[in-house]
Amino acid sequence: MFITVRFGEKEEALFNPNCRTLLLLENIKQRCNCAEDVDVDLSDNEGNVKHLWEAPLRYANEVLKERETLVLVRVEKNEGSQKPHYIPLLNDIQAIDAAFLARLSTKEHSGSGSAKGSRRKHGKKDASNKSSRPGVKSTTPTGRKGSKR
Repeated sequence: MFITVRFGEKEEALFNPNCRTLLLLENIKQRCNCAEDVDVDLSDNEGNVKHLWEAPLRYANEVLKERETLVLVRVEKNEGSQKPHYIPLLNDIQAIDAAFLARLSTKEHSGSGSAKGSRRKHGKKDASNKSSRPGVKSTTPTGRKGSKR
């Protein structure tokens, strides 16, 4: 699995998202020649930010699609506002148009939070359904306990 990150003067680089988002973003910053003190994230070609920097221990391949092409964006956190400001780090007037910038600046974070929550709940549910007692079946997909045969 790989993703393509677009940055700079119409440059592209391939990355493996089968790692924690913290490691992926650090590798992207290094290979895309970003300063160490800059916070970065990724957005799709429509300007939808992926919010990878908010969950540094989550695996990036849970959020990103295989062979997805993404745009590198800088995250600027404003002191007076809860919502960060995103600046594309790609110089391509065909890709970074007014519609992209409008979507990038107005995109709310609430949509990605629900996906994170649903994945966590699902993971906890699966972990709690496993029984450590031998001879006892785990729950069925409907949540009912299976009987011993």
